[in-house]
Amino acid sequence: MKRFSRLRRLPFLRITLVRFGIVGLLGEALYFLLYGLFISLTGSTSSSLALAGGICILVNAYSHSRITFRVRFSGRLLLGYVQIQILGFGLAFLSGLALEHAGAGKWLIALITYLLWSIASFLLTRLLYSDQGARAKLDRVNPLP
Repeated sequence: MKRFSRLRRLPFLRITLVRFGIVGLLGEALYFLLYGLFISLTGSTSSSLALAGGICILVNAYSHSRITFRVRFSGRLLLGYVQIQILGFGLAFLSGLALEHAGAGKWLIALITYLLWSIASFLLTRLLYSDQGARAKLDRVNPLP
């Protein structure tokens, strides 16, 4: 436990965006590990995508709650996080189609859609989780009867 308390003292970990990035990168690594595991077990791409993606959504929602934004995790946050990721996917997909139609290169499309999805995810998740943190503080100060 002392090791983790020392990590919290690192100046760059005080920045929410840095914590968001670290959680995101670890989530991507977990996704690829799980995808590899499930594809070797099932042989099915769609099953592997669904299983690895579903697990990672749960892990990321919880990790962003506890590590990135340091608020208590709840079902409301999970539902909101899932909606944010669906919105991010839609934004990336539609912008990818538009960029492809405009003649952009495949790697440029990948980079731009990744950035759009990441920025939207960070801003909306921050809004959702910050609101949850504010509610929790209000509940501690003024508990409901």
